[in-house]
This record gives sequence, structure tokens and C-alpha cells, in this order.
Amino acid sequence: MPHVYVSGVVGASAEEVWSLVGPFDGLASWHPAFESSVITNGVPANLVGAERLLTLRDGGQIRERLLGFSAFKRTAVYTILSSPLPISEYVATLRVTPVTMGDGALVEWWSRFEAAPGDREAMTSLLRSVYEAGIGAIGQKLGG
Repeated sequence: MPHVYVSGVVGASAEEVWSLVGPFDGLASWHPAFESSVITNGVPANLVGAERLLTLRDGGQIRERLLGFSAFKRTAVYTILSSPLPISEYVATLRVTPVTMGDGALVEWWSRFEAAPGDREAMTSLLRSVYEAGIGAIGQKLGG
């Protein structure tokens, strides 16, 4: 099962970063690849079971479900329900941790998924670039 892991330090407090990235319906407010992010099933955005519809800037759509959420641990776990990507069994985690020496926050984003052998390398590269772009955008948005 392929695994992608990306991390970066952002020059803002963990609380500031989490207030930006924590809301399950807020991805489009900070990630440059997404045009919109809306909850579609009426479950509050930060409760397990919430489902979001992501619309990419190119018009593609991805449906995801929140599997785990902890404001205390600043962690969200979610899965893809449907997407144009040739992957399955996708489960991702986004976590924000305070940096204790200095000012900042460690942002980690990782996933595991299944893909046909011919798609694994391309999907690993694509997801890595999505996570890198997201973490970079957090730093730009929060000025750090």
C-alpha cells in the first residue's frame, strides 16, 4: 500500500494554524488547488461522519468523509468516497503540533491508498505535490 508523508514548519502558533486548517469544510479557504469545500450531508463540519464535496479549480470533484477529529490533538482523519483519481482505500491524516523550541507549528499530512501498479508512482507524486502546496499555502496565508 503506497504511503505519502509531507511535513513542514509554519511560522505561526499551532492554535492559529489549526483554526485555519481544522474546519473540515474550510479546505478551499487555504489550499490553492480547491475552488470550494462544502458539507453535503448536514452533519456539523467537525463531527465524525461529516461529508464534504471538494471542487477543484479545474472543475473536478472529490467527495470525502471525516473519520476522526480531535481539536485537542489538532488532528483530522478522512477518506475519499469518490474522485476522478485512480485510487481506492485512501485514508489521510492532517495534524498540527506546536514547535516547542521557538515559535511555530509542525504541520504533517500523510495518507495511505491503493492504486494499480501502473498508477502508484504518479498518484504518490500527485498527492505529495498536493500536500506540499497546502502546507506552503498555510505558511503564506499566516505569514510564516
